[in-house]
Amino acid sequence: MRKLLVTVLIILCGFCYAQAKVVDRIYAQVNDDIITMSDIDRRMDAIRTELSKRYSGDALEQAVLKQEEEVLDALIEEKLLIQKAIEVGIDAEVEPKVSSRIQQIMKENGIEDMDYFEDILEQQGSSLRTYRDQIRDDIMARDVINIFVNSRITLLTQEVEQYYKDNAQDFATPEEVSLSEIIITVEHEGSEEKAKSRASDLYDRLKRGESFQSLAGQYSKGATANKGGSIGDNLIEKWRPDIVKAIEGLESGDVSLPQKTQDGYAIYHVDVRKHPTIPPLEKVETEIKNRIWENKVRPELRRFINRLKEEAYIQIHPESE
Repeated sequence: MRKLLVTVLIILCGFCYAQAKVVDRIYAQVNDDIITMSDIDRRMDAIRTELSKRYSGDALEQAVLKQEEEVLDALIEEKLLIQKAIEVGIDAEVEPKVSSRIQQIMKENGIEDMDYFEDILEQQGSSLRTYRDQIRDDIMARDVINIFVNSRITLLTQEVEQYYKDNAQDFATPEEVSLSEIIITVEHEGSEEKAKSRASDLYDRLKRGESFQSLAGQYSKGATANKGGSIGDNLIEKWRPDIVKAIEGLESGDVSLPQKTQDGYAIYHVDVRKHPTIPPLEKVETEIKNRIWENKVRPELRRFINRLKEEAYIQIHPESE
């Protein structure tokens, strides 16, 4: 089932807020509906709290002002969507959907008793009536979008296939490498020359077929010696750059040339190398369809909302009389 994250819908399903005891005022008019200052404040309470964790002083005020503008715009767009829903008669059939949605929410949260559910809402500064209104608006707005936007979007097989061809690497599993090491230190060998000689000798023995695990346990002075030199496995991009360079071009079972390190020399064994693999189209078809769908829906939704705005009477009253 396709899901569209519509940024113009901000449905706050019950959160605590302290409402100041002042006379409310009209902040904006959208056709025959109004948006009040308390509507803005309710949306902004949680946002202000989050912003105050990141900003202070003038920076905080600027961030709050920007968010207030975005909240107002979202409220206007919600009003227009609800008005369109009423215009086309969606409101006449919405109540059973509201009840079903609330029952689903209660079930998902393990709540069986409606009285208990109402108590929870009241503790959060809301009420069942307010909650139902929020759910009703959400459903009507989404139904409008389904009718006037989503239903007009098509996905062609050719589009899906072309997207897969153009973006196949996006779906590839990352390269993974499992490594072991032999660490030879100058301190233990006594000199740089002896350390180099030891590393070279071990490399030759490894190329002749001796066990890397056995030689690591016998000669390595690294922390992994007691594990046969095993470092573990990791995505290739998470290994250190010097290690990635040392094992470049090596496959499973290969051994690197002795690598100069700060303390001596290191030899790496590629235990397992898993190359990136691209899954077949069938495995990623749903994800591709979702991506294409969203890329098509976003501009269509914006065009639809802009058209509603152009046809509406919208008056902003940001300052009190």
